[in-house]
Amino acid sequence: MLVALALTTCESNQERSAKLAKAAKQQEGEAAKRATLARRALTITRPSTKVKVTGTAIVRGSEGVAAVITLHNISNMALSDVPIQIVLRDARGVSVYTNDVPGLSPTLASVALIPAHAVLTWVDDQVQATGTPASVSAKVGEGMPASGALPRLSVAGTHLSEAQAEGSVVNHSSVGQQEVVVDAVARRAGMIVAAGRAVLANAPPQTSTPFQIFFVGDPSGAHLEVNAPATTPG
Repeated sequence: MLVALALTTCESNQERSAKLAKAAKQQEGEAAKRATLARRALTITRPSTKVKVTGTAIVRGSEGVAAVITLHNISNMALSDVPIQIVLRDARGVSVYTNDVPGLSPTLASVALIPAHAVLTWVDDQVQATGTPASVSAKVGEGMPASGALPRLSVAGTHLSEAQAEGSVVNHSSVGQQEVVVDAVARRAGMIVAAGRAVLANAPPQTSTPFQIFFVGDPSGAHLEVNAPATTPG
């Protein structure tokens, strides 16, 4: 019995080590892929047939300008590294901002993971417009099918503290997540009146990680909608 117990423990430790090594290797691969994407200018040659743009909005405030894009994955598969190209135009139709420049953070030009049939909101609060934006359009490119189970992340305890949102992202999975984007919009009478985002460098497994979001626009008295998609499948 003692021998059998020792063998079982040994096998369990070996399996655990193998899983940790696999997860670490996968995370290194994801980080390298994002670094490569950051060095390239965003180019979308073929619009996605699986992810549709279902809504767009511009939010202005003393803090700057934010673009809000609502996406719907109409397919039955989860997709990774879905590129998003946005163009903001002034009242005359002249482009005043686009996110297709090299060196931009991948989080401002793509969605890391979008589950099958999911609807999510993507926010760019780093708009550096050369004029006054009056409209925003978005083009979504083809992502890659995501392999493995999708880790479950949830947002807890979200509340307004003056003009900012605070809360926590809970990683319920055994897979650590990097560069987790927490997107938030505030709606008043159905209209988006404020938007912002936070980026968590790490969301360790089975752990709650706090976030703080500074808004463009005024979220006071508005209904908050917050999402934090996973970035690395299991």
